[in-house]
Amino acid sequence: MQTAEKTVREMTTTPVRMTLKWCVPPGESRPIAAALQGLMVAARAARGCLNCSLTTSMAEQMTISYVEDWRTEDDLQRELRSERFAALAELLESASGHPSVEFTLPGAVRGIEYAQQVRNAPAR
Repeated sequence: MQTAEKTVREMTTTPVRMTLKWCVPPGESRPIAAALQGLMVAARAARGCLNCSLTTSMAEQMTISYVEDWRTEDDLQRELRSERFAALAELLESASGHPSVEFTLPGAVRGIEYAQQVRNAPAR
């Protein structure tokens, strides 16, 4: 049985989120979406991953949106140091267009520099 304090703490804990969004020519969207699906499978198996989603929408260009929700910032940081994230970063660098990368953290929203800072810092 959970205590009331633990239940309140769980309800007020906000997961952290990584959101990627970028527009690519229609011919580039299929291989990117396929690569992201593979990365999603690995993310879902990682400790602390709560959810992953991938959506695409068509206009003049394809908009690809990819979201990962993590239980804690420590869980997200561990993933940012992983080979899986290195593969994701490589995918982002190889796509045409400049993706938007956003990290929603407790008390702050950061850009791609957050991932670079985490990857360059010594592991805790």
